[in-house]
Amino acid sequence: MEWKKILWYCLTLFLFGFLIYYVIYSSIYIIQTYRGNLTNWVAIVGLICNFLILIVELFSAFFSVFIYYYIGSSSSYRKIVDNKNKHLTSDPLPTVTILLPFYKEPLAVVSKTIDGSLNLDYPKDRYEVVVCDDSPPEHSKEIKEYCGEKNVKFIQRSERIGFKAGAINNALKQINSDFFGILDSDHIPTTNFIRTCLSGFVEDDIILVQGKPMFVNQDNYLMRSSAYIHTQFFHIYQKSRGTRNGVIFAGTTGMFRTDLLKESGGFLEDTLAEDTDTSFVLMSKGYKTRYIHEVCSKGLVPWNPISMVNQVWRWTNGITSIFRKRLFTIIKGKNSFINKVDIVSTVLTPIIGISMWFVYLLLFIMYLLKEFSTYTVEMSFVRPDMGQNIPLLLLAPVLISFASLIMALVAWRREEKEDKMIKLRGFFGMVWTITAFYLLMMTAQSFLVWAVLSALLGVKKEFDRTVKEKTKTMGKMSKKIKYTIWSSGLFLLAIGYYFASIRSFIFADPLGGWFIIGAITITMPIIITIQHFRQLETMKKVAATKTAEDVEKEYGEKLNGSN
Repeated sequence: MEWKKILWYCLTLFLFGFLIYYVIYSSIYIIQTYRGNLTNWVAIVGLICNFLILIVELFSAFFSVFIYYYIGSSSSYRKIVDNKNKHLTSDPLPTVTILLPFYKEPLAVVSKTIDGSLNLDYPKDRYEVVVCDDSPPEHSKEIKEYCGEKNVKFIQRSERIGFKAGAINNALKQINSDFFGILDSDHIPTTNFIRTCLSGFVEDDIILVQGKPMFVNQDNYLMRSSAYIHTQFFHIYQKSRGTRNGVIFAGTTGMFRTDLLKESGGFLEDTLAEDTDTSFVLMSKGYKTRYIHEVCSKGLVPWNPISMVNQVWRWTNGITSIFRKRLFTIIKGKNSFINKVDIVSTVLTPIIGISMWFVYLLLFIMYLLKEFSTYTVEMSFVRPDMGQNIPLLLLAPVLISFASLIMALVAWRREEKEDKMIKLRGFFGMVWTITAFYLLMMTAQSFLVWAVLSALLGVKKEFDRTVKEKTKTMGKMSKKIKYTIWSSGLFLLAIGYYFASIRSFIFADPLGGWFIIGAITITMPIIITIQHFRQLETMKKVAATKTAEDVEKEYGEKLNGSN
């Protein structure tokens, strides 16, 4: 509705105005507080620290305010489809290739994806399925044999150059279809996949149409939180981008015009977020991208915590690499101003995320110096108040919390209408899922510090695939040790935060609230480690047995039992 859009936009403008007031007022207040002590080097350090924190607050608050714009614009999203467009009414119909990029995947999972891809609602002689397997020959032997039985083209490279993007580019050299779609190994397409995506190519300069994947395995709070990342991404961000031809390819369940992508140079291979990276560059070249909010595949989120961390780590590192490598390309691009703002805010998000983590650490250090040394005002964290002793303290966490909460509620409400399992959880299920989601998102920042720093420094990283099979292991031994040691180290820091929060509450220091939040979020990793200790010490990997189809059957039984 138009009134909703106007309401969200007005709120966005109001908060932007408040941000300007906050930064000017706080800057003047900080300078006035420290002005009389600038002959002392400690006071100079304190002044610098306060301004560093203010800058991070400002940028973080900007991104949270921008959330209201996303909500507002997504509320006006309408599916732009034409089932009678030239691609669906031509005789013969356009040719389509379905690319399935694999790497060390279990046959039990990919066989269902191959079967689903062979049974789409589209003439069999007008589309083909191509498996692009970068696995070592000894690992892919069964998959290759299965493809032979199903008459599916099988492509295997001797070198895994460019990882998933390289595999897709290699396949593009060998296909001549009008369009090609991409599905991840665990994403079983719905029968409408091809026709739904083709219905979105209503203009000749549309290079991508993204369908909606649904993530069906949500056995515990970790998986539900992982799935909720995608819920917000598709219901808020992608719908918003769908109103302005700025949709990001999600890595799966999308379709491209083959000729246009070949002309543009194919997929970019030098970051770990090839889907996002390529989307941004295509938009910068003036191509349009569309989103159709209709389920076109059903897939899986990672089954265990280490795989979840690896997945988010890869996304974070890849998106930060885009900031380092493509920022000026994006700024100079041919797309609209609002799309440029969207892209820049996206590639800056990981940097701001870990900056907030460092802010908590810096505040803790400043607190310790003030508490256990002769430095008082010189190392204090200072902010003005609004009168009546109402402090303007750490604006960013407050704004982020409210914006994130509202976005979570809107996304949940929208998904509830489409997913019966979501609806079945009810109000308390919603509260627990959203609470766990944001606790885990804050917790994840501690594990993403090196993801961001390595990307900014240009440290080359290997593509670490996300394990989707249901296993009793938690990954390789080295990863288990790293995860456990890092979790234990964070817990030691959490003890310090707990101590600081108790002292702050005793002496009515308002920083106590933020110390307790910091303490809780960095306590979560050790809790998860303890919960999954038996899985962590299990060294033998159990072969995958569950697919999206299997999970849906299980949930279907639960739904039938609840009726």
